[in-house]
Amino acid sequence: MKQINLNIARTLLIIGLIVGLKSWWQTFSHIGDESYILIPEFTKGKYHAWYHAFREAVGDLSAMLILLVLFFGKKSWRTPNSWWIGLILIIGYYAPFWIGTPFVPELAAPHMTAEMIHLGMAIPPIIGLFLAKKYFFNGI
Repeated sequence: MKQINLNIARTLLIIGLIVGLKSWWQTFSHIGDESYILIPEFTKGKYHAWYHAFREAVGDLSAMLILLVLFFGKKSWRTPNSWWIGLILIIGYYAPFWIGTPFVPELAAPHMTAEMIHLGMAIPPIIGLFLAKKYFFNGI
């Protein structure tokens, strides 16, 4: 019975990551998109937004891989410290979807479909991390 709960947590993580691939692809597809450039007078170059999209895409992929390692790695890797690392990583990965919105409305999702994808990609892994907590803290 113990393993079933960890597998539910793992499944929730995978569901969130799969849903998140749509958002990740949207970010990645901005690279090379001529409509995603800055004004020519921007001092760092009009293609600088592509650099930020690339950084975000690589950072997001890294976050996804680390979460997979935490959930699917060896039992000895599941420690209280690694759970806290997972929580910090999840907050850093998902909070930017909403944290700026109340202060800078331009940082909101561009439409309701994007908002729903963001919720669908964030909620399952967050629940999964909390369901898995006992496996990190009790050495199960």
